[in-house]
Amino acid sequence: MGSAVPASKIKASEIRASEIAEIAHPVIAPAQLVFGHLGIEIEPVAVCAMASTFRYVRPIADGRDEFGGLEAAFDLFEAAGFNCEQFRTADSAQFLEAARREHALTERRWRAAPMYAIHPETDPATGSRVLLPVALSEFDAASVRVTSIYADRSLSYRELSSASLTSWGYAAPVPSLRAIIAPSRFSFARRAARSLGLALQRMRVAEDGLSMLSDWLATRPSRGDVAAYRHRLRAVSCGDSSYGRTRLVDALDTYGGANAHDATRLGFLRSAGLHRAFLDGDDTALTAIVAVERAALETVRVWRAAETES
Repeated sequence: MGSAVPASKIKASEIRASEIAEIAHPVIAPAQLVFGHLGIEIEPVAVCAMASTFRYVRPIADGRDEFGGLEAAFDLFEAAGFNCEQFRTADSAQFLEAARREHALTERRWRAAPMYAIHPETDPATGSRVLLPVALSEFDAASVRVTSIYADRSLSYRELSSASLTSWGYAAPVPSLRAIIAPSRFSFARRAARSLGLALQRMRVAEDGLSMLSDWLATRPSRGDVAAYRHRLRAVSCGDSSYGRTRLVDALDTYGGANAHDATRLGFLRSAGLHRAFLDGDDTALTAIVAVERAALETVRVWRAAETES
């Protein structure tokens, strides 16, 4: 349900990291700022479905983040009925110039919404550095506020641009007029139901879906390669030992409706346990994950769409 708090009463600075800390998935941090800016109270599981967070870690690291990059932000904003302005470059200076220009432009139009970006963040529990979704807001002459699941702080432009990234970019939401003038009527339910169906189909058939992991296992990776995969999976799980599978079951229960077959639900519950076993050191669990998720995904080959959002 939407919040009745007028958007004009909420500032990004009033939504602190302490409100985000207990929510496991990193996409919630930028989403909470973007929607909170409009006076809309988020539904975390719905946001996870809308931002295409149910996915697989690439077997071979290639320098990209494991959360879908700016495409995930586009999915989230498109599902919300927003437009999305994106910018990408290999040059941090160009990125900062464009982001500040975009912020100034949207500030003149109405009020600048936080932007979605990717930035290396430090897990306070392990000390590991992981590329995570962040929100960029409150630009001033020398600094910008950067909010992630792990930290909420201002960084100077020099500090921000010192990160070692091969690609810089942002996704700036352009909220719908309806979301601006009637935030209390914003509904996540049908939007999340549609996104959940698309996410499951992507897991089943996309190049970066289950086949990516299955094909890699078919090459019989060494124990060292499997250990490296486990290390990266643990890092991007951000403390969720089921790697989002219990959250996926929650999404099925909440938004799946008639599409949420018992076999689908039970399959992903079993996968959650297998993910925990794999992260605890059981290499054989990885092969079992592929088999169990393949069977679960076969149960949702047809996804009946919800009624059009009114």
